[in-house]
Amino acid sequence: MKIKISLIFGLFLFFLPFTQALTVNVFFPLKISELLLVVLILIFMQLKFDRFFLKTLWSAKVIYVFLFLAILSFFVNSHWSYTYPPKIIDYRINRQADSLLRTIYIILNILAFVISIYFIGRPKNYLKLWVYGALAASIYAWYLFISSGLNIPFIKMFGMQENPQTIMGFIRAGTFKEGNFFGLFLILSSAVAFYLNKDRVAWFLMFTILSTFSTISIISAAFFLIIYFKKYLLRKRNLKIFLLLLPVIIIGSVIFFKSLFYQKYVEEKLFTPLNTLTTSNFSKVDRYLTGKIALEAGIDNPILGVGPFNYGLHYDHYNNIDEIIDNQSEFSINFFNRKGKRAIPNNVYMEVWAEYGIVGFLLFIAFLIKTLILSIKSKNLTITAGLIAMYVSLNAFPSFIMLFIWVYLAIPYAHKFYHTQPKIKYSGQN
Repeated sequence: MKIKISLIFGLFLFFLPFTQALTVNVFFPLKISELLLVVLILIFMQLKFDRFFLKTLWSAKVIYVFLFLAILSFFVNSHWSYTYPPKIIDYRINRQADSLLRTIYIILNILAFVISIYFIGRPKNYLKLWVYGALAASIYAWYLFISSGLNIPFIKMFGMQENPQTIMGFIRAGTFKEGNFFGLFLILSSAVAFYLNKDRVAWFLMFTILSTFSTISIISAAFFLIIYFKKYLLRKRNLKIFLLLLPVIIIGSVIFFKSLFYQKYVEEKLFTPLNTLTTSNFSKVDRYLTGKIALEAGIDNPILGVGPFNYGLHYDHYNNIDEIIDNQSEFSINFFNRKGKRAIPNNVYMEVWAEYGIVGFLLFIAFLIKTLILSIKSKNLTITAGLIAMYVSLNAFPSFIMLFIWVYLAIPYAHKFYHTQPKIKYSGQN
């Protein structure tokens, strides 16, 4: 059994990036990693744990309180009658069943967090399987990216969308649904590769982020690199090189700020007033609207929020787009009404605020801070840099229930588990 459970966890890590490939659609894309996780849970329930592991789990107690609140929020909101009708949308199953599926998936993600602490905290280095899976997914992503860009026929893995997400004809999401998903996975995979001293693979994964065209991923990757290389950047020799290159950097910056690219995709996007809708600031207006709706929903439901996966049901009630912009068009009216569609905040922090209330938001933030402090105390700069990059990326990320996020969050706790015991003893069962 020892070899089998090790193999299962290793395969679980390997298949983490295959979220929209090698899947079977059963109301949602059922992934290999999810099937393996279920097997791991069944085996895990039969194991005996020492006090060191239990003590490590207890140090993450705030996330279990958050989980309890999320479950309570589901039950309360499933039977709660609001003073306004919910938005009519196309459900996967129905209102309660969709919310239940989200609740179950939150439970599965936190169980993945617990199981990952146990295995990653063992002497055997399982994380290399994460890197191998990321490498395989990245190579395939480049194959899709290049083939689609050159209009060359390509082979899709089964389970992939009929029309994968593209920008300018380039497939940008690899084996994920969206480029932002793939971008964050690549950042965390690079961090794991650097952590394992697989530098060449780490740089390849970091370079692959460019193929996602994900602005938030590129910004987050920059945060990671600055933090990771800060000790090198502050060396006297490197500072001298920086000063020598400073004129080139200044001239290049001036040229960039004068370019049409900057004016169209940066300046107009960032500095055009919200009340004037243009093609350049359209996404900014949309993010402002969805964020404002989430903010108000959380304020009106501070204890339990509106419930798991229920943000979209309250979209119409809080949607005041006509009061925000002055130059509505037929297209923008239809877009912002989102008739029949489930809206999302596209920001994890605002999602938690709206769906689990102010209390859930504070618990979630407390867990992220606790995890970061634990990583800093372990003096592992690579993992810490990855956490900070993740926290930045979550500002423009569709959801926090991605298995690879919770496996990565487990690493600082696994590191603590490994170093708080004099000797790890394996039971005959694992």
